[in-house]
Amino acid sequence: MCPPVFLDTRTDAAALRGSAALPGTEALRGSRGLVGSSEAIVSDARVPAGETGFAARTTSAMGQWERLRGTLIALGHRVSLVAGRPGLPGMVFAARAATVVGGRVPAARPRSADRSAETPAYLEWFDRHGFGAGLEPVFAHEGESDLIPAGPRLPAAAGPLTEPAAHAEAQAFFGLGVLALELADPRFARLGSALTVLGEHTAAYCPGAFTPTAQRRLARVFPERIEVDEADALALGLDAVSDGRSVVLGDTTPPLAARLADRGFRTIEPDMSAFAAHGASVRSCVLELRAAR
Repeated sequence: MCPPVFLDTRTDAAALRGSAALPGTEALRGSRGLVGSSEAIVSDARVPAGETGFAARTTSAMGQWERLRGTLIALGHRVSLVAGRPGLPGMVFAARAATVVGGRVPAARPRSADRSAETPAYLEWFDRHGFGAGLEPVFAHEGESDLIPAGPRLPAAAGPLTEPAAHAEAQAFFGLGVLALELADPRFARLGSALTVLGEHTAAYCPGAFTPTAQRRLARVFPERIEVDEADALALGLDAVSDGRSVVLGDTTPPLAARLADRGFRTIEPDMSAFAAHGASVRSCVLELRAAR
C-alpha cells in the first residue's frame, strides 16, 4: 500500500534556515505497506477477483501516502527507495522501526511475533547505508513511537508495548538521560499517540494520557507546553512531525492545528484517513535520522 518515510537530519540545515522547509531532511520510501503496494496487488494472485473494496482501500492509502510524500518533497526533502519485504506490511510504519540519534540505531523489538522479522530487515538497511552502530534490542519497545529524542533527553513510554528494561538499554546505548513517562489510559498505547515534541523545550500533549507523575516530569523538561484535549488526541492529532517551525499533522483536528498556528507554527494537514483504522497518521509513517549534537 505505502512505504515508510525516513527524515535524514544528518545533512547540513544551514542552507534551508529561514525557509519553510524542514531543515536538512531526506525522505526514504519502501515498496510495501499495510496491505501491499500497488505493485504487489498487480502481481499478487492472492487478491480475489471482485474485491473492489480491498482495491479501493489500497488505492486510497497509496494516494494519501503519495500526497504526504509530495508534502515532504515540497518542504525540501530528498526521496529514495527502501525495498520492503513480502509478508511484512507493518514496515510502512517507519517510526515503529527504530530510534536514530547520531547515526546510532537501536531497532524496535515489537511484542507481536508477527512483526519480529521487521527488526533485522531494518537493521540490514541501516548497515548497508553506513550507520555506525546498530542494535537488535533485548527488550520490547516500538522504536520512535515509544522512545522520542528531545535534545539531550529521551522521553520514553512506560506502557503496554514497552518493557521497563528497554529504558536502561536505550540509555546505555545512546548516552541520553531517559525520561520515563507512564501512560495511564489504555487508549494511548504508544507515547507518540499522546505526545508530540515540537522543539527541545516545547511539546504538545494530552494530559489525561499520563499519570500525575509523568505530567510533572513533562512540565520539568518542556517548560512550553500545549495541552491537547482527548478528542483531538484520539483523532491522532498528536501523531505529527515537527522541526520546531513547521508541523505536519493529519486533517482530522482543525482545533489543534489552529492552536499550533496561534503559537507561531506553520501547519500542513494532509488527509491520512486510510491509516486511521491502524491507529496511525503522519508521525507513524516517519522516522527521523538524527545527526550527533
